[in-house]
Amino acid sequence: MARHPDNALRWATLLVLATLGTAAVVTTTNPGVVARITQKGLDYACQQGVAVLQKELEKIKIPTFSGSFKVKHLGKGHYSFYSMVIRGFQLPSSQIKLVPNKGLDLSIRNANIKISGKWKARKNFIKTSGNFDLSVESISISAGLNMSFDPTSGHLTIICSSCNNYIDSVRVHISGGRLGWLIQLFHKKIESSIRKTMNNKICQVVSSSVSSRLQSYLKTLPVTYKIDRIAGISYSLVAPPTATADNLDGHLKGEFFSLAHPRSPPFTPPAMALPPDHDHMVYLGISDYFFNTAGLVYQEAGALNMTITDDMIPKKSKFRLTTDFLGTLIPQVAQMFPNMTVQFNVWASSPPHLTMRPAGLIFTPTLETQAFAVLPNSSLAPLFVLGLSTNLSMEVSARPDRLVGQLSLDKLLLELKHSDVGSFSVAVLQAIMNYVVPTAVLPKVNERLQEGFPLPMPENVQLFNLVLQTHQSHRERERGRDTGRGRNRLHAPGARRGIRSRVSRIAPWAKGRR
Repeated sequence: MARHPDNALRWATLLVLATLGTAAVVTTTNPGVVARITQKGLDYACQQGVAVLQKELEKIKIPTFSGSFKVKHLGKGHYSFYSMVIRGFQLPSSQIKLVPNKGLDLSIRNANIKISGKWKARKNFIKTSGNFDLSVESISISAGLNMSFDPTSGHLTIICSSCNNYIDSVRVHISGGRLGWLIQLFHKKIESSIRKTMNNKICQVVSSSVSSRLQSYLKTLPVTYKIDRIAGISYSLVAPPTATADNLDGHLKGEFFSLAHPRSPPFTPPAMALPPDHDHMVYLGISDYFFNTAGLVYQEAGALNMTITDDMIPKKSKFRLTTDFLGTLIPQVAQMFPNMTVQFNVWASSPPHLTMRPAGLIFTPTLETQAFAVLPNSSLAPLFVLGLSTNLSMEVSARPDRLVGQLSLDKLLLELKHSDVGSFSVAVLQAIMNYVVPTAVLPKVNERLQEGFPLPMPENVQLFNLVLQTHQSHRERERGRDTGRGRNRLHAPGARRGIRSRVSRIAPWAKGRR
């Protein structure tokens, strides 16, 4: 059952984003995905987080204060302040700052508390009581947040490493009671007790909010996603979190893996760096390693195999998958197998490779297809095997919580690998394969790509105003200039490149959406 995201989840969620964006500048393992949160993102997180912290501080329980008093000529009496309730805890000025190589600093200034309660006093047989209002003013709070990670699970961990607060003044206003003037005589003792109590309680609340609410929420953040029955994605951290002077950069594994036979890919992620932009709240860099591990997993699982039959071809098309139609191109097919349907089995003979270029993403799967005549008894008679060298353009877009893709055919070259019907020129099949691949093959692939793959997002958060760009690192551009080579050199496999997604706004999910 979906839950409406409350402020606590919103605060925790945004701090998770902040910690997701933290990673060491130098790591022993290159990431497949780099997440970054800028000061703009932290400012938004601070607004939401302080709203939650305010509600937690308003829950502080204040104990009863009791004591005795002595007045000249009147002797000794007793007083008690009880039933004290915080009516408001205002946090008007707050900020989260980046502390390089440490984490985050939370600072709150000019906070104030309004407290109301009851009092009573007794002197011999004289009893009196009334109400009081108390104001705690000009409170300052500072807290340090240190982040790390569990190397076994890849989960984030966070602690409140330090907390200090200062109260400038406490003011008490007494009302009611025949001996109310007596209470005014020892209001300093009351103010001192309140100051001491609140000094202790404030940092307790801040620390417990981090260690219980936020840390518990971090443990619910998935570092792996199950995509389907074949594959999952690992977004575990590959290094401890660290802040830089301008932003928080998180290095995530960003790797598809087989659910049935998980193993490390036979290739490693290239080095990747995001440009020093700070205009948006969140940046997400995705290297070609992310996509190429997907191709590896699905190819090895046989998920890239497909059967194409005549009923997948539009009825109005002049191209038919029948021996009669193929016979117009390869006469011996119709002669050997008259009036039969034809079936193409298509498979990827090696893991498909994706290359990122400034103009877009180029997908180059190496495919093979075998044609069969379907005999009257439904058995298959082999006709020929073709090699298909393809260039596909891949358009990647993003929904609030996932990446989606769309493939289109740029180029298709055929090679005759084997023939069971005698020799023929493969060129006669070019037109039909140029039609069959975008008509019958790509729609099935695009249907799956439109389901998308989840981004490393905390629960109850979605992203808005996403802008996707393909990007190359400055060092690779410089290398191209130094060697005198053109743009193709910059796009060679293994170059530092990736998709950069810029996010202008973060918002919690609406109720019932996930």
